[in-house]
This record gives sequence, C-alpha cells and structure tokens, in this order.
Amino acid sequence: MRSYHEMINIVRRVLLPIFLLLFSQVALADIGDRLEVLENNAILYAGPSSTASHLASLNAGEQMVEMERQGGWVFVSLKRSGNQGWILSRQVRKAPAHIIAAATKAKPAAAAKSSKREGKARMVVKKVPEPIVANPDTPFATRNVSLDDLGFRKGIMFEGATVSHATTFFFPAPLDSRITNGALRLLFRASPDLNKFANFRVSINDIPYKQLELPHDSGMHELDLLLPSSAFHGKLVKVTISAILPVSDDRCFDDRLSNVFLHIMPESSLSISYQPLERSIRDAWRLLPNKVTISLSQGALSKDQFASTLAVMALLADKGKEVNLVRLPTVGDIVIAPKSALAGLATDVSGSVPEQTDNLMMAHFANRSAIVVTDPYDVQPMYLLDDNWKILAAGDHYRVYRPDSLRAHGGPMGLEGDAGFYSLPLSTLGMNTDVKYLTREVSWRTMVSPFALPMGTQPDFLNLEVVAPVRWKDDPNYELYVFLNDVLVKSARLADNGVKQHFTVNLPSEYQKQFNDIRVVIQHDIEEGDCHGVMPSDYVQIMPDSALVVKKESTVSPAKFSDLSRYFLSGFDTYMESSYLDHPEQVLHLMARLASDFPLVIDHSRLHFVSSSEVVNPDGPFVAVGHFPMGESIEAPVRFDKGHVKIQTPKGQSYFDLSNLTKVTVAEIVKAPSAFGMWITPADNAELPVTNRLDLAEDNVAFIDSQGVIKTMNSAEPSLAQVYYPDVEDWFDVLGKYKFWLMVALWFLLTMVVVYLYRMSRSNKIAREADDSFYQSEEEKMRASGAADMGDSLDHLDEHR
Repeated sequence: MRSYHEMINIVRRVLLPIFLLLFSQVALADIGDRLEVLENNAILYAGPSSTASHLASLNAGEQMVEMERQGGWVFVSLKRSGNQGWILSRQVRKAPAHIIAAATKAKPAAAAKSSKREGKARMVVKKVPEPIVANPDTPFATRNVSLDDLGFRKGIMFEGATVSHATTFFFPAPLDSRITNGALRLLFRASPDLNKFANFRVSINDIPYKQLELPHDSGMHELDLLLPSSAFHGKLVKVTISAILPVSDDRCFDDRLSNVFLHIMPESSLSISYQPLERSIRDAWRLLPNKVTISLSQGALSKDQFASTLAVMALLADKGKEVNLVRLPTVGDIVIAPKSALAGLATDVSGSVPEQTDNLMMAHFANRSAIVVTDPYDVQPMYLLDDNWKILAAGDHYRVYRPDSLRAHGGPMGLEGDAGFYSLPLSTLGMNTDVKYLTREVSWRTMVSPFALPMGTQPDFLNLEVVAPVRWKDDPNYELYVFLNDVLVKSARLADNGVKQHFTVNLPSEYQKQFNDIRVVIQHDIEEGDCHGVMPSDYVQIMPDSALVVKKESTVSPAKFSDLSRYFLSGFDTYMESSYLDHPEQVLHLMARLASDFPLVIDHSRLHFVSSSEVVNPDGPFVAVGHFPMGESIEAPVRFDKGHVKIQTPKGQSYFDLSNLTKVTVAEIVKAPSAFGMWITPADNAELPVTNRLDLAEDNVAFIDSQGVIKTMNSAEPSLAQVYYPDVEDWFDVLGKYKFWLMVALWFLLTMVVVYLYRMSRSNKIAREADDSFYQSEEEKMRASGAADMGDSLDHLDEHR
C-alpha cells in the first residue's frame, strides 16, 4: 500500500496541470484584453474592496475590458454599457477567441438597437459613492477638490454654437502616498435648443475617457467617472472638457442667431482615495483642505513666529485657501509654535533630523497628523514644495526665506540689449507656443507676474512672430488681435504668403497692472462662401522666439498702487504695532491677502514692531500697519490724527464717514521726507478673513472690508471725491461755516459804498450847478460895469471857481 505522501504527490502531479489548463486564461490576461465573467451574481464594486459600494450585479459570460490590476482586483469597463468598476480577479478570465469573434459578428440591426438603448441608458448616470481603498484596516484618506476650490467660482460656461469649445484644468494629486483610485464628478446643465448631435467629451491626461450626448431639457445632470490609480501619475491630474454645441445639422443655418450654452457647475469635483505616507510633508501640503486651520502657541508670538505665520498664510491665500487661526492645545492642519509648546502635544514625530535642528516636520498628535513649523523658524521649504514659480515669487530681496539657488531654479531672466532693454521669451513666461488647429478662432494667453521680470523693469512691448496659413483667392482672411488686461492694443490682418511675420505691439503703461494678462487671438474673417462646403481648417503658431521686451524704469513718484508695487521690488521696511504680537489674528488675515494679491513680499529682517504711540519716521520705502500717529513731515491723503474723517463730493454731499465705519480698512500711498510708502489703518474687525482678492491697481487711496475693495479714490482729483475733517477748521472751513452772515455783511458793506458814492456824486453835481450859476451872474455884472476891467474880473472868477 502506497504511503500517504506518495498519494499526495500523485494528486499534485495530476491535478496541477489540469488546474493550470483551466485557469491559464486568467494568468495570461493583460491590460486592454477582453475579459468575461466566470460566475453569476458577480459584483462590480466602486473600489478595490469588498466593503465598497455595489455598482452592478453581473452574469456569467458578460464581457469587459481590463484597464488596470491592483492585487486581487481588476479595474474594468463593461462592454455593453461602458460603466467602470472593480471586480475580483478570480471571478473573470480572458475571453476565448471564438466568443470574441462571435460578438464581433453580431447582427448590425441588433447592435444598432442595443447601441441606441445603451446610449439612452448612459444619459442617466447614477452617483458613485466615495471610493474605498483596498484594505479597510489600513488608514486611508479621501481628498475632494472642486472647481470652486481651483478658482472657478462660477464654474465653466461654454456659450455659442459658432466654435468648438474646450477647457483644461488641473487637480493636485499626492506624489508620495499610495493612490488606490479616484472619481471625477461632473454636474452640468445644457441649453434646451441644442441639436441631437450636441455632445461633450472628458479626457484625463489627454486620454479620452467618456463621451456623452448632451440632454436637451436644461435640467441638472451628473456624470461620475471612476479613475484608476494610473490616472494619477505626476503631481497634477489634467482634465480636459471639450464640447460641440450645434443648433441645427443644416450648414446653411446661421448659428450666430443661437444662444446655446453648456454650464459645468462649480460643485463638480475630483475625489482621490489614498493611503497617506505619514512622513511626506509635500503630500500633506499639496492635499490641504480648502479650509485650513493653523494652530499658534498661547500668549504673545515672537517676531520670527509672526513672520513665519504670515508667510505661510500668504502662500495659502495665493492658493485660494481659507485660513482659520486657533490656539494650542487645539491642533489644526498646520502648527506654528516653539518646541517648548509642542513638548506636551506630540506623541510621534516623524523624521530623522535631530530635534535641535528640525524646524519643519510631520508630527502625529493624539488624534491627527499635522505639518509643524517650529524654531528656528524658516518656511523656505514651503516655497520649494509649491513649485519653481513660487520660488521666483520670493524675489532677490527675500533675504531670510530665499533659497541660495534661486537663479538655478528660476532660470535665466532674459537677455539685456541696448539702453537697458531685456527680452523675455513668452514660452518662459507661461505661454504655450505650440502649433494650434484653427477652425474659427484660437487664442494664446499668459499672466505675467512682476516677479518674473528683472528687478527694476516694466513691460514695454511685444515682439510677436506668427506663422499663418497660405491663403488662396477664395480662402478666408486671418486677423490678429492682442489684448492687455482685456484692452485691445493691437489688431492686424495677417499676410497670405505663409512665412513668418513680425509684429511689434506696444503695451501702454496706463493699461498695465501688477499682474498683466496678455492674450493673443487669431480668427477667420469669412466674407462669403458656400455654406454646404467644408469649413476651412488650418494650422497657425505663435513662434517660440516671440518675446516680451521690458525696459528699466527710472525711480519716479508712485502715483497709483501699481506704481507702488514696482517701487517696492527693491525692498522695503515693514512697521507694525507691537500689540499684534499678542493678538496676531487682528492683522494676519489682512496682511496675508495683501501679500498675495498686491503683492507684498515682506522681508523678515526688515520687520519692525513698535508701540502704537510711537511716531514712525522711515528713511526708505516702507509699509506701516497700525494706528500710529503720523508725523508732520508725512504727506498723506487721509490723516486719522485730525479726528473725524469724511469722504464727500465737491458739493459737500457725504459718501461715508470713516470714523463711524469701524469695519473699513484704509490703505493709502503716503510720502515721507526721503521715500514713499503704504500706510494701512486696519479695521476693528480685521481678524475676519478677506473673502475676495484685493484688486489694488488704480488710485492712491483704497477702502477695504471683509468682501474686498469697496472703493478707491485719487486724492489728486478733488473734482470726484474729497477728504473732509470736521474737527479741524481752517480759513476755508470758517468761511464755509459762516458764509451766510459773511454774505449779509458783504451785502451791507456794498450797499453802504453804493450809497456813499451816490451821495458824493450828488453833492458834486449840486456844487457844479451852484458854481455855474455864480459864474454866470458875476460875468453879467462885470459886463454891465464896463469892459475896461473885464480881464481882471474874469481872472478873479476863474480863481473863485
């Protein structure tokens, strides 16, 4: 009798080949292969976990396409409906060749009917729950980022049927953490006048993922698209939405008469399920929620702690985050505190750097992890974590946090030509100069930051190099338009020879701001043609050697805020009330908003805290924040040391009383004996975050509340608005106050003068008449007495007269 072990070996030798033969299809399956379900009631899950939500129940033989594998799970797309989800790998196998061939030879009519039915089914897309990670016992997190968080406050609007629409936006993704899957959720509504061929397509990282026919009921619709972990390779997920919005399939229909639209709602979002890496500071920074909580230590802050908090809040404000300040022991997303304040809070501090030199770390507290910035305070790595453009934003004068390798990260700042001109290629300023396909209109756009320019320069003109298509006799004309901050500064017709053309576009300084938006548009100008013909389509390009030319600007008196922004690029001193160290929330929100939007790059080494009773006497460019008394040598449009302040019209009608509006912050350009500066008088509720960006470009006085800039004025133009101090009276005020009685007195004096003059005139007239009568009577007497004495008598009368 054979032993037990011999029987086991025989079974292995016989059954193992049979097992491999039966299941070899599963082992050989690869991404892109056709799979089929092995058993009935197989579940399609929303995530690679049996605890994830059920999307569908599948029958044996149902076919699908493999898109990704993750452990014992397969991410698939169903052939019959296009729906996507996760299924256990043991429940599917590679579809045999004869089944694939049979499916390919299906009847066209049935396929068309099925396609029509499935097309309708695809229009009703059910909501997919939040994705779940593979192992529910492993700590995981879900990050949800909406279009509103990205800055699309009103969503994305496609309007008009004359062009094909497309837009691209980018969602941040973890770099070090393990991503399990994600879901893109689009909320949209479309015009009811759309043609049945209207559709839109969603592409992820330039790969088409979904295309849908648009419904025509103007109601709210939802599309949920599951994304595998392979969609998150890189620091950003690129999402492109393109749409065609025809009104009629008749090419002779004038689609300019239509007003159709597709509105992607701002609530549309991308959710990412990932297993966070506890030691990854950059992942924690990149995946901060839209509302960030910063924890500060109890009591008064040190100067370095205050400066670090301001720098971090400015970075968050630039990213569109809302910041809430709390005090320890409440632990937020970011903790900025000395090591002594952290001693009793942290239970596990990640990182291998010794505690004495570790000033930026990930710390695990009792119930959460947080980014910790501690002494010696240095937020330079925050700029490195963000991106290279943020390093450029630090500027050469950012002495404390500026990396030593700034130039290496930032790249060349342009080539200097004659007379102090610099040429900066548009491609290095963020403009995509790739070839574009022109049907009716194409555009190129870039936002030029002041920190991207060489120090002490401003934009002067554009050197545009354009290659347009060859145009024949019946082809349309091509026209070039250039916009600076939405102001048309250049229009020209492109030549039809197909060679590179040069255009010089002046950029007037009166249209410039701190951040200058440059947009180049090329359009067809179709005069006539056959509406049944094919719309001409060509290639056009803004050449890579196109450049922005900037010039060195002389140091002039800043007349408006945009001038002051450039005036500060060489550095400035910052003076703040010392009480803000005890109550930093009273000013940090406002200063972070100004630092991000104006922009202000505050130098840590030139930050001074002084008493509110001390007179500030700067000897260079400066920013003063607080309720300081102004020295007599400082010239300011608005002076609060004169008591009540009113803004009124030239006719004396009041706009508002600043002394009663305690929730209004005033920012103004002032002149000290040796330099100019910005004087900021914070409102009583400055601890409230400023929700909107501060657009400070024109004028030299701005009034700010929690909603942003409410009004600006130019003190050099008193014909529009004037500053009035009721508590301070000068000769003009006295004249205005007593003008009625002064007018009465003046009228009385004028009346007396007129009466006096009248009486004097009357007296003189009477005297002349009396003299004439006397002269006549005497003359007659002399004539009667004799002619001998006539001459002597007349002389006597003349003397008498």
